Amino acid sequence: MSGLPRRLALASTTLLLALGAVELGVRTLAPQPAGAPVGLLRGPFTTPGDHPVRTEEYAVTVHVNRHGFVDREWADSKRGPRVVLVGDSFVQAAQVPLEAGYGRRLEAELGGLAEVESVGVPGAGQATELDLLAAVILPRDPDVVVLGFLVANDVLNNHPLLEQKDDKPFYRLRGGVLERVDAVGWDPPGGPLWRASATWRLVARAAAERRVATQKLEAGRGVPLDLRVYDPTADPTWEEAWAVTDALLAEMARRCTAAGARLVVVLFPDAVSAGGAGREAAVTRWPALGGWDLEAPTRRAAALAARHATVVDLAPGFAAHAGPAGVDAPPPSALHLPRDGHWTAEGHALAARHSAPAVREALSGSGARPPPP
Repeated sequence: MSGLPRRLALASTTLLLALGAVELGVRTLAPQPAGAPVGLLRGPFTTPGDHPVRTEEYAVTVHVNRHGFVDREWADSKRGPRVVLVGDSFVQAAQVPLEAGYGRRLEAELGGLAEVESVGVPGAGQATELDLLAAVILPRDPDVVVLGFLVANDVLNNHPLLEQKDDKPFYRLRGGVLERVDAVGWDPPGGPLWRASATWRLVARAAAERRVATQKLEAGRGVPLDLRVYDPTADPTWEEAWAVTDALLAEMARRCTAAGARLVVVLFPDAVSAGGAGREAAVTRWPALGGWDLEAPTRRAAALAARHATVVDLAPGFAAHAGPAGVDAPPPSALHLPRDGHWTAEGHALAARHSAPAVREALSGSGARPPPP
């Protein structure tokens, strides 16, 4: 072999070795689980087993149980009172070690009064959670259902025009009655290249995240659409989203009551609603927020949820612990990851500590008896 064929072979070999080195680097430094949404499950962590994750802010091993949720393995039989958490990626807690997540910390705060199971699905609003209630949670025979309500985006998640995603269920109100709207036209990730290459999954996920961010910035008229939940200007689409959210909470409460379970709604603060450094950084980047009442959505969510369930607002407790401004050098007591936005281990611990009293009271009112020693 000589001349052009030899040079082509050498170039091909070099390219393959370079691609192999990149693939090895991605698998080592930024593992990309291949899990694709299955039914109501979404995100990379749906395949049972241990998945190492490393980012610039954290490095953890995420355990997915045999049911497809980030949690320890659930008991086959019920030995005592059971609390089931449901929510989005804040409940999933894939950014911290398993024992540092909200579910495990809440169980520790309850001091043996009940076992706690976590059903967290990234991007879930109450529409997804209503379906999870029927498919996963109520069959677990819970005494208390704790709904983690992320005020920053749960209302948005419940409306297809605001969410701009079609890989999840939605509901609409017709004549005051909830009507399910099935997602159509969704092409889930898959194929041999997706399954075989962590590099391809990394690139595809990064491209999808950029695309969604761009779409939401355009839809938000220069402000990320998620932040429009704080906008005091009346908007018919957002009002419809609030009305659907109210109806979804009412239906969840009705189904819990019919099943003999008590519903507790815990309002989760993001970095903006919690105040401190996160809010100051957001206002600096998006000056329009400076003229908006950033507590208004939490007050509205609390009033709405209180019509259907016991409500715990975590915002005051988080605000009391909010650190000084400075995203580049967060204080040791930071409750949110500066870039990722999810809770740190300290944030999960604080959330569990402040919500445990209401869960204890709900367990007492449910008549559930403590597990045997």
